[in-house]
Amino acid sequence: MNMILTFTNELHTIKDIYQGISQGDDPRYAVGAFLNDFFDYHADERQSLLADPIVVAAQPPPEHWQWALFCAASVEYLCQQYGLDCPAWVHAPMYDTALSEPWFFVPTALHNPAVRERYERDTPTPFTRRNIFCGSRILMHKKSTYKTTAHHIMQPA
Repeated sequence: MNMILTFTNELHTIKDIYQGISQGDDPRYAVGAFLNDFFDYHADERQSLLADPIVVAAQPPPEHWQWALFCAASVEYLCQQYGLDCPAWVHAPMYDTALSEPWFFVPTALHNPAVRERYERDTPTPFTRRNIFCGSRILMHKKSTYKTTAHHIMQPA
């Protein structure tokens, strides 16, 4: 699918994002394209960006299954945060299940108890319920991230 991070009239839906990742797109760029649409380029079409279910192969490789559950958790989380109707597919038993092993977005969490504890504490429930630990800022709007970071930098010690 090869996502491009520029404005287009084409929506980068969650379904498209998962399809791209499962076909070899870099997840950072795929998720970035989706978030650009969700927060900026197509913010007036948020419900449409989340509505269509992702399509997962019968026996997906483990890394694809991780991203499938990440997509479901992302939709659930974004719906909670922005008052959107959560599509039924997100709560289908297939997608409302936990990974057999915890998945930490920062590999050092597996070896650093302080990092692990922070991710376990700060990750929103839709992710932790699926055994995914990505922290609290994974789906934050880039402008909010900038404001949060700038605020912390400007605060006296």
